Amino acid sequence: MAEQRIKKRRSTRHQNSFLRDFNLEIFIAFLLLLGMFLIFEDMEVKSVVFNGVLAFFNTITSAFSAFLGAILGGLTVIETSDVVGTILIIIALFLLTYRARQKAILRFNELSECPECGSGLTHIHRSKLQRLTSSVLRLKIRRYRCKECSFEGVRIRQLNSRPS
Repeated sequence: MAEQRIKKRRSTRHQNSFLRDFNLEIFIAFLLLLGMFLIFEDMEVKSVVFNGVLAFFNTITSAFSAFLGAILGGLTVIETSDVVGTILIIIALFLLTYRARQKAILRFNELSECPECGSGLTHIHRSKLQRLTSSVLRLKIRRYRCKECSFEGVRIRQLNSRPS
């Protein structure tokens, strides 16, 4: 067999560019030129910078004032009873979710063997809805399928609980 020679390409990774080799010298030259410009110029740099900073802060304060005015103007339309009603609805939804969570833990806590035929169970992937429910309700949901029959079920526990 004939031995083939493979040509190696020179790596360009280690070749330095002009800017990389002389970046400190370029920076020094820039500082020298800027310093000489500031010495020999006739502009009032301090007043220009001060006026620019002042205009910047005036713009920020006027934008913040307009933002607060829009928020407070919208709050005048909302009544106190609306706020209290909204808070009560949020509390009721939170308590309802908490109760549903507790009921699910009590109902689906035990699942170690098939309730129909008594054989062992195999862990299978959860559905998207079960993943979403698990993250929203902060639960540990595991899905199982029977090795013998067609039973499928879930076991639900709290996140910090240890499996038995």
